[in-house]
Amino acid sequence: MKTNQKLNLALTLLASGVLLYGCGTKQVAQTGVPDQPMANEAPATQKASFKQAKHYVVKPNDCLWKIAGKPNIYGDSFQWPLLFKANRDLIQDPDLIYAKQNLKVAESLSQAQINHARQLAMDTPKYKSHAKRRETQLAGYF
Repeated sequence: MKTNQKLNLALTLLASGVLLYGCGTKQVAQTGVPDQPMANEAPATQKASFKQAKHYVVKPNDCLWKIAGKPNIYGDSFQWPLLFKANRDLIQDPDLIYAKQNLKVAESLSQAQINHARQLAMDTPKYKSHAKRRETQLAGYF
């Protein structure tokens, strides 16, 4: 096998492993937020071409970040605070959601609401692993 073929095979296997890993490996989903959006990532607007879901049932390894990024939800991971706000009765800590929770998905959002949610996501401190609800909630969440 040539060196290029070996390198391509190794990169393919590595990429496959990363894709299979997902947001996490535990039933408790962890909502980690990058420091900033990617440079090529523009603020999202609601796209009329997608039919937006009204509810979403959490699957194992889901996190609010991953759910918000789904095309039939918001299509923008930085809008995860909107899911947190719409489900404050179910979610005490945005980092802790559980499989089989039935989340409401807010619809008909204004651009100001979307921008506010994106800013909250960007201002969220880096994720620190925890299994219990935080003693103090993050400031600025609705």
